[in-house]
Amino acid sequence: MENASKALIMAGSVLIALLIIGALILMFNSLSSYQKTNVEGTRSSQIVEFNNQYDTYDRKNVRGSDLYSLLNKVIDYNRRQSTEGTGSTDRGSELAFEPMTITFTMTNDDLNQLSADGEKRLIRSSSYTIDKTTNKFEDEIKDKINELESEYGSDSLANLTTALTAIFIDDTSSDSAKQDAISKFNSASKKVEVEEWEDIAQDSTIREDVYTYYEYIQFKRLYFDCTNVEYNNQTGRIVKMEFKSNGKFN
Repeated sequence: MENASKALIMAGSVLIALLIIGALILMFNSLSSYQKTNVEGTRSSQIVEFNNQYDTYDRKNVRGSDLYSLLNKVIDYNRRQSTEGTGSTDRGSELAFEPMTITFTMTNDDLNQLSADGEKRLIRSSSYTIDKTTNKFEDEIKDKINELESEYGSDSLANLTTALTAIFIDDTSSDSAKQDAISKFNSASKKVEVEEWEDIAQDSTIREDVYTYYEYIQFKRLYFDCTNVEYNNQTGRIVKMEFKSNGKFN
């Protein structure tokens, strides 16, 4: 009888142990499922937060000035968070996201309208692709733009490009018209002053400089339409955006 009681006690103990183990397993599975759901929710919110930064450009009539800012934003992301990141402070090798690519194209008519006289001095290509850690488009123009702004001042250059047709008149114009043009130039310019017509005549350095800066201003005024957006299949992040000019300037 005593042995039977001990057997029952042992069986009960085993049953209780099994119940406890089962409860622990169930609790562990529930906790794992909760953690997995929580991680997936956090990951989804991070993807949405990331894509929201670029979704604002997924539209028509993106100004060139905004596109210019987007290019630098993408380069900064590629450097700091994508597999392209290689600097000592970059996190690219740690985060290992696919780098973003931005492509934008312009028509020949657009390029002609960027120019004050049909000559291409600053922006010579109709298509650009930015896909790593170097903004090839900005590198192509920034040194010249910085040089011009340093010499003339950005405010003066903006004034001169606005009054461009009234200042840079034809060499065959009358002497009085040329003197008027000189006066308008000096009124618009804050750092550089001219005395002779030759200083702003056809093919003069000053005229070439202002015409060059005019292309920069015109690009920032040109509108682009976003024509394509692509996402990474694994991360869900935007990895490519394509833009095409629509011929509108403002």
